[in-house]
Amino acid sequence: MQQSPQTYTMLDLAQLQSEFQSYLIGHKNSTTFTTRIINDAKVGVNRRLAIYFDAYRLRIIEALATAYPKLKALLGDDLFNRIAREYIDDFPSTYQNMRWVGGNMREHLLYSIPEHPIAAEMAVFEWSLSLAFDAEDVAELRLQDLAEIPLEHWNALQLKFQPAIQIVRLRWNIIPIWKALDADEAPPALLQDSIYTSWLIWRRDFSSQFRSMGEMEAIALHMAMTGATFEEVCESLEGQEAETTAEEAMTIAAQYMAGWLQCGMIVSFTLLN
Repeated sequence: MQQSPQTYTMLDLAQLQSEFQSYLIGHKNSTTFTTRIINDAKVGVNRRLAIYFDAYRLRIIEALATAYPKLKALLGDDLFNRIAREYIDDFPSTYQNMRWVGGNMREHLLYSIPEHPIAAEMAVFEWSLSLAFDAEDVAELRLQDLAEIPLEHWNALQLKFQPAIQIVRLRWNIIPIWKALDADEAPPALLQDSIYTSWLIWRRDFSSQFRSMGEMEAIALHMAMTGATFEEVCESLEGQEAETTAEEAMTIAAQYMAGWLQCGMIVSFTLLN
């Protein structure tokens, strides 16, 4: 350094740290900070700072590869590294925890490689799995807890779900490809469905789980997760198909609820007045 460390005030140190951070994030050609670094015959200023500049990016690329292992396998090392470096420039990290640095990958992939929309869907799926894994651990509601509710009160039943639950809509055959890559097998050919398929993601026994779900169940679950009562869910199911009776809608809703309960997705309930 051109100044002795002892001569820096706290304000000087904060400014120096800010300039160093700015340099690492992307202002590599900034002359303000580079003038503060000693230039000797062994390691020049540019080479010395480039070590930190590159190390910062390599650490984030490593974090992105950890968050998106199947995306990396799908794209290949070279393309993934290029995408990751562009991502770092477009979405500079604002997090103290490296875990969250990859949260904008879907948006980045949509405009950086629009010719490969499957990449964005793979990113959505992998990020959702990781969010489910990291979600808060909560106790599961037991079947006997619901069994104690009198039938005449069920219309006012409102459910609360575990925070790990997500509904992801995919159009490409992401799941078979993800499974093949997870098993170190050659992935199947890319296929695109004419409609989107809803996938339910949750956590059970410290592991992220997923399964496909029909559109009626997806709507019912979304309603229940956003505060709809059992009666409101039944009315929605009855209205989706003209031939569905109120009794049939109630049976369908009860079957959905039993499945959610069996998977440990429901954590509590409320009976609205």
